[in-house]
Amino acid sequence: MSAGMRELWRAGLVAAASLLLTAAAQAQQLPRWISRLSIHGYLSQAYAVSDDHQILGIPTEGTTDYRDLALQLRYDQDKANIFIVQLRQERLGDSPKSRGDVELDWAFYQRNISDRLSLKAGRIPLPLGIFNEAGGAGTTFPFFRPPNEFYERQYTSKTLEGFLGSMTLGGPAGWSFDLDAYGGQWALDQFGGDRADAREAFGAQIWANTPLQGVRIGGGAYRCTVEPRDGVAADYLMVHGSIDADLDRWRLATEYLSGNLDYYGRYHAYYGQVGYQFTKRVSVHARGAVARMKLPGNGYTITPKLSDDVGIAINYALHPALIFKLEGHTNEGLLREDAPLNLYGSPSKTRYVIASVVAGF
Repeated sequence: MSAGMRELWRAGLVAAASLLLTAAAQAQQLPRWISRLSIHGYLSQAYAVSDDHQILGIPTEGTTDYRDLALQLRYDQDKANIFIVQLRQERLGDSPKSRGDVELDWAFYQRNISDRLSLKAGRIPLPLGIFNEAGGAGTTFPFFRPPNEFYERQYTSKTLEGFLGSMTLGGPAGWSFDLDAYGGQWALDQFGGDRADAREAFGAQIWANTPLQGVRIGGGAYRCTVEPRDGVAADYLMVHGSIDADLDRWRLATEYLSGNLDYYGRYHAYYGQVGYQFTKRVSVHARGAVARMKLPGNGYTITPKLSDDVGIAINYALHPALIFKLEGHTNEGLLREDAPLNLYGSPSKTRYVIASVVAGF
């Protein structure tokens, strides 16, 4: 049995054991502390293949070593004190950024001061955009993963090691506002697969919930100092904006990320996504995403095309917690992984397909 299949088998056992424990807990009277413990998780397993060159860890010969697995334990001591730990394994085929081991994803304490104000401390999901906190929870997202262009871990992070304050404010004429402010540090993936520490990080995000049901507008910014390269630290200053609309059968999302990477240049990314729910079980989604760099040269600036990605996905929900997905993409840019990254090179084009199943519990 291959290593990938062994990991999948272990993931299935973990999911099955968790379901049995939950059922047993509901079937009998439990001690008070156990009744306050809840277990959640998901498994997203895929087969992926690319037709011209390797991209996002997807080789031309195809791979089943493409999965996202998480197990979350939550303990509600009372309404005011909550403890959360989440373990996660993310496999991205042959990508140099793929992490094979099970890692500590979240581990934090949440203090609810009131219904409108809370504080978190520890390893916290970073409030950035629409899908960063949801991560790979594929039952809430129509593609295998959020758009790489916006959520590229070279410039952003999934988690924050530090503190987070959250507040909800009411507004006039049916408006309300969700505010987050945070500080600490995180890790950034590099193109070669190594990680760099981003220290002295701080930022904020605000969501404006409009009077239109299901429509919200968000924006934020963060700053961090990336560990030195050749003895010189780089300061990143990034801004981002989002529009999210859940309109009965329609789901619309668009986001923009832009910032100064110090002597690395500037990074810009944006995407648009639209989905339509045809029946209770079937939905279709389309997405276009763009990423660009601006690099300083000898008296001039170049703008390499990092990625132009267009994708279509079909989702079939056998159950709200069991979804099958089939998606196809066309990508043109510099993301090919079978050759060293050359920001001054010519873009190459490929198509790739991902077929996945996601189960949540």
